[in-house]
Amino acid sequence: MQNMIDINQTLDLVKLKFYNEWLYTAHIYDEGDGQLHQSITKEVVNKYIDPLNLPKDATILDIGAGPGYFLDEMKERGYTNLTGIGLSPGDNKICRDKGHKIKEYDMSFLPQKDGYYDESVDFIFLRHCLEHSPYPIFTLMEYNRVLKQGSKMYIEVPQPDCERNHELNINHYSILGAKQLSALLTRTGFNVDRFLDFQFTAFLPKDIKNPEGEKLEVIEKYFCIVVTKARPLDIK
Repeated sequence: MQNMIDINQTLDLVKLKFYNEWLYTAHIYDEGDGQLHQSITKEVVNKYIDPLNLPKDATILDIGAGPGYFLDEMKERGYTNLTGIGLSPGDNKICRDKGHKIKEYDMSFLPQKDGYYDESVDFIFLRHCLEHSPYPIFTLMEYNRVLKQGSKMYIEVPQPDCERNHELNINHYSILGAKQLSALLTRTGFNVDRFLDFQFTAFLPKDIKNPEGEKLEVIEKYFCIVVTKARPLDIK
């Protein structure tokens, strides 16, 4: 007698698919062009990425690529194997119009059918993306899977309890403190090379957080982190 389908297990998979699709369709928005993030990305590449001396043909992923500022910087430097990953239609169009390669993947699950096998990636740039993951430990496990042993990853995320209330952003699900974030990185096989505070003054535009549209000055606080894949996760 053949085994019958476990309807409860099937329903659980359907629920997971529904929850993911709800998050990624109801809460996705376009970042659009902005001078602030463009200038910060340029500073980040100069300060944290250039010193890594990555080979020009390194397989590099920009996960949460937005309008492609990191891809712009790396392309100018002669890097030839760049892929941006994002789900925002407007931002993806900006990137494609610049000539960048963009893939529309779930940030936590990079498909092996497209070549993302174990230890197939040389570097991951993860700027203002991890906070959008509903399950950051799964996301970090996936990056451990695809990164080569000894490879690097740059992570930048907003700090908790800032004046801009990042926790209230419509698709910010994981605004983690330094201790929790460090713990997750260690648990998922990474050594933390640098874990720095980055603070600066910003001015809020007229939006849901600043409905009056007045020039509102706030202090922004980010974590800037460089990690190395120290060990694979033995989960096979």
